[in-house]
Amino acid sequence: MKRTSAMPEAPEARPAPQTSPGASASLASDLPHDTFRRSWPTRILRRWLIGAIAVALAACSLLQTLYDQAPRYLQWRTNVAHHFTEDQYELARSNIRRFFDWHRREQMPQIARMLAQAAQDVRGPISPELACERRDAYVALGKQAFAAAAPLAAGVIVKLGPAQISRVRDFFDDLNDDFRDKYISDDPREQARFAVDFIEEWGGLVYGDFSKAQRTTLEREVMALPFNARTVLQELQRFQGRYVQLLEDTQARKLSTDEVSARLLAMLLDGIDPQEPERKAQMQRWVKAGCAFTSELHAQTTAAQRERAARTLSGWRADVDEIASHR
Repeated sequence: MKRTSAMPEAPEARPAPQTSPGASASLASDLPHDTFRRSWPTRILRRWLIGAIAVALAACSLLQTLYDQAPRYLQWRTNVAHHFTEDQYELARSNIRRFFDWHRREQMPQIARMLAQAAQDVRGPISPELACERRDAYVALGKQAFAAAAPLAAGVIVKLGPAQISRVRDFFDDLNDDFRDKYISDDPREQARFAVDFIEEWGGLVYGDFSKAQRTTLEREVMALPFNARTVLQELQRFQGRYVQLLEDTQARKLSTDEVSARLLAMLLDGIDPQEPERKAQMQRWVKAGCAFTSELHAQTTAAQRERAARTLSGWRADVDEIASHR
C-alpha cells in the first residue's frame, strides 16, 4: 500500500534542486514512489515532532503554537501533493501566508465569538434546531474562507505542469487508502466502532473521556445515521475527481486564474452546500440527522463533562482572542 505521510526535513523544506527547468516539471513522474518515500527518513520525522512538542510546551498557548505552525503544515502537504518546483513553492508559500493573514484578521474574531457562545450552549440542553443553527454559522464562515482561498490557490494551479497531475492522483490514492484503513470495514459494527473512535478522539478534547455505556449508545446511534465513512469517502472522491479534471482543463485549455478560481470555489461550495436538487435534498437529510445526533450526544453527557466542555471552550476562546490580536 502506498503512503505519502513522511514529513519534510524542516517545516518549510524546499523541493529538491532541479538540474533544469525541464527536469523541474518532470521530476514528479521520474522519481519512483519508493525512492521519494525513502528520501524522508523516519529520524527526521522524530526530530521534527520532538522540536514541535518542545516549542508547544514552552509556549503560553498550545492553540497559538498550532495556529502559527498551520501555514507550514499546509505548505508541506500541498508540496507533497503537487511536488512543486522552486518557483511554484515560493508562490504557494506566499499565498498561504496571505490567506492566514486574512484569516487571522477577518475570521478569528468571529470564531472567538462563536466559541464564547458554544461555551454557554454546552452548559444546558442542545436541541437539534440549535445544533443546526450553530452549524449554519460555521458553514457561512467556511464559505467566506473558500472565497478568500480560491483565487490564491488558482494562482498556483495555473503554474502547474503536466507531470504534476499524475503526482496529485497518487497523493489522492494514498489519502483514500489511509481513510479506508482507519474508518471503513465490511462489518457494520466494526465500522460504527471506528466512527465512535473518531468521535471520542475529537469530542474528547471538549468533553473528556466517554464511558463504556456512552460508547455503546453512540455505536447504536451511529449505525442508524443515513451516512457513514463510505459516504464520506465517496464525497471526497467526488471532489478529487473534479479537482484533477480542473488541473487537466487548466493545462489543456490554458484557463485564466479567474476561470480556475471560479471553478475551484464552485467545487468547494458544492461539498458543503450543493445546489443540484437531488444532492441538495440528500445533504439536507444528512444535516438533519447530524444535528439530531449532536443533540443526543450532548444529552448523554454528565454534568461534569458539560462543565469540562464549558471550561475548554472558554479557554479556546481566550486563545483565539490572543491569536486575533497578533496581526
